[in-house]
Order: sequence, then C-alpha cells, then structure tokens
Amino acid sequence: MKGLLPGYKTCFFCGPATGGLGLEMQCADGAVFCQFTANQRFEGYNGMMHGGIVAGILDEVMWWALFVETKIIAATTKMEIEYKRPVISKETYRARGQVLRLIHNTYHVSGIIETPSGQLCARANGYFRRLKRYTMEDIMKHLDFRGVPEEIRSFFQLP
Repeated sequence: MKGLLPGYKTCFFCGPATGGLGLEMQCADGAVFCQFTANQRFEGYNGMMHGGIVAGILDEVMWWALFVETKIIAATTKMEIEYKRPVISKETYRARGQVLRLIHNTYHVSGIIETPSGQLCARANGYFRRLKRYTMEDIMKHLDFRGVPEEIRSFFQLP
C-alpha cells in the first residue's frame, strides 16, 4: 500500500482544517512519513519549533505507522525522545514512523525527524497499547478522505 492517508478531522497534527499543523501522512514500504515546514506560530525559542510540537509530530507518525501496520486503535503509553538538533522555523523537514515489534501486548514503534539532507533532528521510541473500547467504526466518521487514493480508501473499508 502506498499513498496519502486520510486526516483525522479534529486532530491538531493531521487534521486538515483545525488551525494546527495539517500534516499530510503518506505510507510506503512499511513506514508512514510526512514532510512539513516548521511554522513560526509553533516556536518555543525564537527561530526554533517548540519541543512539545516536535514530540507531537513524532507521536503522530508513530501512531499512523502502527495503525497502517496493524489496523488497531492504540494509545501511546510511553515515549522517549532524543533531541539532536533544533527544528528551525521556515525550514522543511521529513518525519517517519515505523513499527519495530510487539512485546507483551505493547507495540514498540520508532520515529524520526530529519532534514532533507538526512541530518537527524529528533528520534523517538514510542510504546503503544490497544484501546479496546474504540473500533474502526468509531474513527471512520472522523476521517477526511479528500485526495486519498482508492487503494488507501479500500484499506479503511469495514468488513
């Protein structure tokens, strides 16, 4: 499966019209990724994206990577982040998430943010557990499928 994923309409990170980041998640080759330009509105120190926003982007790409790999609804239980260099306002970056393994009902997922030339800015290890009270039906009504290719749309179809 390869292409644009839907956004969750009310999500600050991937929601298309929330006033947030509006990240457009893509999937290919067992990973989920997005490209973004660091917006000055989300600065911490002058000229640098706030570390909490960086953490949120990592959490987002890891969640989507897990969802695409497993089709389960999960929540982050723990996240470890290493900030290597600042994410500079007005510059473009790439974030990527990938599932590593399942250990005792906990999914271990990794995420990175890097420059276009491949310099690592931040990396995360995320740990996720299934949310049993939420189903695909619960989230379907909140997804925005505009521009999403048919192959991806069919992934989301209920049995």
